[in-house]
Amino acid sequence: MERIWTVTDSMGNPHQIMFKKGFGGAKCIVDGDTYKMKSKNWVIWMADHQISIPGAECNLVVIGNKIRLAVNGTYLEDGTPYEPIRNIPTWLNVLVGINAVIGVFMFGMIGLAIAVLLDLLTYKLALSKKLTPAMIIQIALLVVLLLVTVAVFIVA
Repeated sequence: MERIWTVTDSMGNPHQIMFKKGFGGAKCIVDGDTYKMKSKNWVIWMADHQISIPGAECNLVVIGNKIRLAVNGTYLEDGTPYEPIRNIPTWLNVLVGINAVIGVFMFGMIGLAIAVLLDLLTYKLALSKKLTPAMIIQIALLVVLLLVTVAVFIVA
């Protein structure tokens, strides 16, 4: 996965900013200089890399497969204002992991598919600062999985 932008500094000089993600990890390349990027989360790939160019403050923001560049506080592709990405709370990652494990072990691929779909919704809500609905979804999924698991063991 690769994206390339050209940003002009205050002197009128063009600078090339490139994002590359591959087997060696993710890299931000600015005018040939390579910088490694690390994810801020262990479940979903998210990074916010600050780039200083004379007369322009740039932020390369990557969330999952969505790659965006903000220059002087505005995203280039749609003109929306730049906001630093928020960290996903650890408790949310733990709930996602527990639900995925229970879903796979008790219900196989169907359980995994349901957990993944609800996890995607959960992360979308958490990244848009809606933590309460995200928490409710994960706790409700956990309760349903546990109730169905107990019911299966009682019937069997």
